[in-house]
Amino acid sequence: MAEAPRVTLEANFDKYRSLDEREVHVYLSVVASTAADRRASPPTDAQFAEVILLDQSGSMSDPRTKLQRAKEASCAAIDTLREGTRFAVVAGTHQATMIYPRESFLAPANAVTRAEAKQAVNRIAPGAQGTVIGAWLDKARELLEPHGDLICHALLLTDGRNEHQDRSARSMETVLADCRSVFTCDARGIGADWEPAELRRIAEELQGTADAVPDLADLAPDFRALIRVAMGRTLSDLALRVRCAPGVSVSVLEQAHPVLADLVGHRLPLAGTAAADYPTGPWSSEARRYVATFAVTGDRTVGAEAETLASIEVVTGSIGTELATPVSPVEVISARWLDQPAPETVLGADRRRHEREKELYDLRWRGGALFRQGDRHGARDAWGRAVALATELRNEDALRRLGKVVRVEDAVRGMVSLLPELDPDYVLQAMMGTATSTSYGLSRTPTTRADPAPGFPSAPGPDCPRCGRVAVAGARYCENLDCDYEFTGSSPVTGG
Repeated sequence: MAEAPRVTLEANFDKYRSLDEREVHVYLSVVASTAADRRASPPTDAQFAEVILLDQSGSMSDPRTKLQRAKEASCAAIDTLREGTRFAVVAGTHQATMIYPRESFLAPANAVTRAEAKQAVNRIAPGAQGTVIGAWLDKARELLEPHGDLICHALLLTDGRNEHQDRSARSMETVLADCRSVFTCDARGIGADWEPAELRRIAEELQGTADAVPDLADLAPDFRALIRVAMGRTLSDLALRVRCAPGVSVSVLEQAHPVLADLVGHRLPLAGTAAADYPTGPWSSEARRYVATFAVTGDRTVGAEAETLASIEVVTGSIGTELATPVSPVEVISARWLDQPAPETVLGADRRRHEREKELYDLRWRGGALFRQGDRHGARDAWGRAVALATELRNEDALRRLGKVVRVEDAVRGMVSLLPELDPDYVLQAMMGTATSTSYGLSRTPTTRADPAPGFPSAPGPDCPRCGRVAVAGARYCENLDCDYEFTGSSPVTGG
């Protein structure tokens, strides 16, 4: 049986609240460590599954270096996978096409499969069809769903808009809802023709990150870093379980550190109870901070006795059900009601800072949207206010991104001018970034590790009679593309 993670939970809030306010703001600090993280070296067995989704649409041929850099980045990601990691590469146009393996299952990463996968990736040519990103995500779900005992992740790269999703039988809303409990996804845009709101939506729904990569030379290092971070998550599921008293509800629950992420949209109510789980995603040994706001309705009485409003704890396994296992002490949230304004505390300053961080991102996004609409004056004003706010908050990442689109004349006062011949790629980078969490997330019920079911093999398959290469178990074809032998006869051999 897997060792339970070590988790601490601390809640800070102002216990005295005015009857006129009817809101209680709570600041949560969660620190977790897992057995794997506490070992001296990282695990080498397959605890992780990865699907690389690579745009193959016709626009990837312009300029010619775009697809080449994307293939190099995909190969870099493949090389970064730990031994035994399950993986696949999928090319996306109006449909999703298996690149490696050629059939719909995940191969175990080793020297042979990595080399074959890179060979297959390097043979990808631009297609003539459009872009249906929902079909790519659906394919990733199909591949990853049978591996619920692993931490599953997808890496998506596109240079275009999801312009043909309306021709698909499944809407993006349906696709994202189905994918949410299976894998997390980091999305990257290259070039200037993709839609930032689409990637932002994918990242928020699938609790990953979305960003622009303006310099194609940075794509391979970015892919390596994303894979390393994803594989560093060795605990697949933690959730904040919140139980509210009658007349109390959660109006806000957000991750505030290391970056901003909304958890309310991922709420999983426990049937027949006043509790709900808020999945926070896979963890390594790390600390995260959250901000919650409880709204209080109904009559309340001024008095010396504290009223219990809610309880919070961290749970794992079977998230969204009463079968989940508590792994932290329970923190009780209470309030004493006053008939006068509540005293100001340091927590009030923390709340204002959190709100200003969200305002900073909104200003960055607004400036980019206005620039893309042709409103240069509006973009300059929004980015100027963003520079002043980032300077006040000492947000170095925001200042670096804004420095790509404006010349700062007075950072404190927010006086800026737009850079001449502004590169549209950098406009997108200024809009994107740490709006979504770098801590991936989903909820699933961990199961005891067992041999995969037939059709999702883990052991070596038969020897190829033509070239002698040991096949991936379950394969129909030899993955040595110079051989391409087709196994015939009985059902493909599966490992055991």
